[in-house]
Formats: sequence, structure tokens, C-alpha cells
Amino acid sequence: MKKIKIQILFLTILTITIKGFAQEVTFLNADGFFSIGTQSNRTASITLFDIDNDGDLDALVANGRHWAEQNYIYYNDGKGGFKSAQPIGKFLDASYAIKSGDFNNDGFMDIAVANDNIPNKIYFGSANQNFHNETVFGSILPSRNLEIVDIDNDGDLDLIISNRKAKNEICINDGQGNFEKTITFGSPSDQTIQTKIADINKDGFLDLITAERQSKNNIFLNNGNLGFSKVIPFGTNEEQTRSIDIADFNKDGFLDIVTGNLGSKNSIYFGDKNLKFKQTFDFDTEHDTQSIKVADLDQDGYLDIVEGNSEQRNYVYLGQKNGEFKEVGLREDLKDDTYSIEIGDLNNDGFPDIVESNSGTWNLYYRTQKK
Repeated sequence: MKKIKIQILFLTILTITIKGFAQEVTFLNADGFFSIGTQSNRTASITLFDIDNDGDLDALVANGRHWAEQNYIYYNDGKGGFKSAQPIGKFLDASYAIKSGDFNNDGFMDIAVANDNIPNKIYFGSANQNFHNETVFGSILPSRNLEIVDIDNDGDLDLIISNRKAKNEICINDGQGNFEKTITFGSPSDQTIQTKIADINKDGFLDLITAERQSKNNIFLNNGNLGFSKVIPFGTNEEQTRSIDIADFNKDGFLDIVTGNLGSKNSIYFGDKNLKFKQTFDFDTEHDTQSIKVADLDQDGYLDIVEGNSEQRNYVYLGQKNGEFKEVGLREDLKDDTYSIEIGDLNNDGFPDIVESNSGTWNLYYRTQKK
């Protein structure tokens, strides 16, 4: 039986605790005090990077979605607080995803932003972090997600763009931060919301795994020459998968795929040597999930899952030795429109913390604590 205990502590500090482990696990939000800004933007995603190279994780916030809003960097104070921020770019954009990497190999972190039907942009970093120099990449399309990876193994960072109702794009870096060469994958009718990168068949080449909004999800196998014509579908046409993550849940040496679905139960598809993904684990309750992330939050050696939902409570599923999960809800009083979940150790205590990107209200984070 699930044993969920909600405690209200002094100064209305909210904690959520599950019992039944060797130690208790707590996710602390401090009744909204732990937030990344207090503006109610239409935040689509937040990603964590050490943008200023000071040893802690800063927060890059992509705002707007279909509408023009300002994107921001929130700087970590070293203790997991975000009390200093600066805007990114001089224009407001309709942004969905934001990531950071050193694209021109000058030693400074740059920022890439995927936008909705306006040019995608890269802001180049400098010693004083002004990010004044910028360029564009990819096509002007309904871009929904962005990943950074060295897909061609040439020592620089390339960009993978997920597009809705358009082909997805691989933007190849020339080593100087220019992305003139583009390779497409998928079909113009695909509604790709997210792409993950992993060597799913263990052949030494990175493959592309997509979350599709109104069709089966796809695995695009890399032939070693950046050809992705071999496709393995998984899931069903009825599911609206908004998010995926990849990990080896059952520790059999093969990567598994967890799907976050809108209006149907979330599932884990277990990998095998034949890449069939027929064995599945379905969660008990159906939620409107828009984002799903995997991490070992309690550092017990078993993978946990964080679920960000649309106008519903968000949940953590703590992995157990028997392959099952114990469900714990985050703040019961909130039913925000969570577009994205990010996980990282914000206060450098050794435990990954949870960040919510909430559209139309504050973006919150939860500190993971053990007793």
C-alpha cells in the first residue's frame, strides 16, 4: 500500500514524504518559496547548465510558446537560489526549448533557442556574458524541442530540432558555430514533440527516438553515415506521446523507453536484442502528461520517474527492487500546466532536484532530501 504523508512545518514549509524505505525521501518546495522567478510567463521549458562556469547549475528559461515573450538566464547563487537574472536577446520570441553548449569552441557557453514559426537562434557567449552576437539555424517551422549532441563524431556540437507537422532537422556544426548543413528525418506529416538521442542498438552510432503526438513513436536507426531511413515504430496510433526518456530500468543491458502520454496511461517499453519493444509496463493511473524524466532521485540504485502533467498534480514514481514503483504526489494544492520537467542537483548536496516549467504561473523547484 502507498503511504503518503503530507507535513506542514514551521513557516508553512511543505514537504511530501513516503515511508517504507531504508530512509525517508522528501521533496521540499517551501510553499512556493523555491521558484525560478515570480513572473507568470507561458514557460515551455527550463534547462540547467553551468552557464557562468562557477560550479553550479543555472536555469535557462524558454518562454512564449505560440506568443512572443522574453527568455531569461537565472543564475544560481551556489546554494540553490536564483535571485539574479538577465534577459536573453533583445527581442521577445515565441520559444519552446533552450539549451546551452560551446558551439564555436571558444571556451564560453553559448545558448540555442528553438522557436515557433520564427527563426531559431544561437546567442554566443563571451567573457562578460553579454550574449550580443547571434546567428540563426534550421528552418522557420513549428519547432518544439531541441537537443545538443555530436551526432557526426567530429568533435563539435550539432543540433537536433523536433518539428511539429514538418520534417525534423539535424543541423551540422562546421566547428565554428555555423550550421549551414541540414539533414532531415521523419515525414512532413509527423507531429514530433521531442527527440532523444541514444545508441539504442549498441552499434556505436547514435540513434534518434521521437515522441509523436498523433501516431506511433519512432526509432530512427543511424546507419553510420547519418542516414536514418530504417525506422522502428513503437506504441500505438491512439496515444498522444508528449515526452520520452531513455534508461535501462530492468538492468538487462538494453535501453528502455518511458513515454509520457496525454490522455492515456504512461508506459515503459523494454528493449531487447531484437529491438521489438513488445514487453511493457503500464502505470496504474491515466494522467495528462506533458513531460517525463528519469533519475535516481533517492540514490538507492533504482531509477525513478518524474511526471509533469497538464492542469493536474505532478507525481514522482520511486523505483523499487522488485521492478515496481511507489507513487508520491508533489504539491497537492497545485494543478499547474507543467510543460517540462528538468532534474539536476541545484544545491550541490548530492541529490538531484526537480524543476517544473509551468505555463501561466510560477516555475517551481523541489529540493530532494533524505532523513
